Amino acid sequence: MTAQDLSVVYSEIQAEATLLSGDLLDIPQRAAVLNHIYLDSGRNHTFPQIAVHGALWAYNFFEVGGRVGRLIGRRYFYSSKERAFRLGLLQSFAEDFRKINRLVCIDTYTNYHFSKRLGREPGADQLIHPDLLAALNQVHECREAGDSLSEDEKRNVFRQAFLWEQELTVAPGVKEAIESFDCRFMRALCMKPIVRFAFFPWCRFLWFRNFYDTDERIRKGLQAYDYARAMGWDHVVDSTRSYGLLSEAALANPREHFRSLKQHLLQDAG
Repeated sequence: MTAQDLSVVYSEIQAEATLLSGDLLDIPQRAAVLNHIYLDSGRNHTFPQIAVHGALWAYNFFEVGGRVGRLIGRRYFYSSKERAFRLGLLQSFAEDFRKINRLVCIDTYTNYHFSKRLGREPGADQLIHPDLLAALNQVHECREAGDSLSEDEKRNVFRQAFLWEQELTVAPGVKEAIESFDCRFMRALCMKPIVRFAFFPWCRFLWFRNFYDTDERIRKGLQAYDYARAMGWDHVVDSTRSYGLLSEAALANPREHFRSLKQHLLQDAG
């Protein structure tokens, strides 16, 4: 295939990913898309599964009615005007995070399905970073053979996907979101989150000194992976129920739920 042919296919898959990722508020829909990738990979591509937890946790943490919203309500209890203004800033910040989450979902779906179809074609590494492409090709080879990657190999695939998203999507998005604040109190709240995904061991948290720092986000992301590995991937999947955002259909039969969702969205788009 020519470079133009590859680019056309990549754009077609990206358009499908954009449709499936929905609007900013469609976090459960994106969770279904990401979970589909994990299952389709033979449970070898773990990055999308942990990304599900990141999206669901952020919804409960950064929303006006979430943990940060409650802290702001207590901080500005003396003035309804100030409280409304700060909560408005938080809502804007939450929207910025939903944008990041949506873009990560689009990237993850596009890279996975493009590499699944054409990852061995010369020139594919011009559309997907060569290190990530090599890791995804390893996933596809293993899935096709009906095998499972070793835990160290899974961690490497996660690391490549995580590093790529941090560089391409997350770092610019976080920079834009945090620099929009002119309130020292709210910047401190949002730059030093205490993160606890539902699958973490008892009394384990990720304590951020500076969420703006890409290197720290990478270290914490790899720590989250190690918690997932220690707890077991079935537990990681099952614990998504704890956030209270996913439907029973999505939890009970995720493959059928995604198939139905995709069919419905593509029919509406057509």
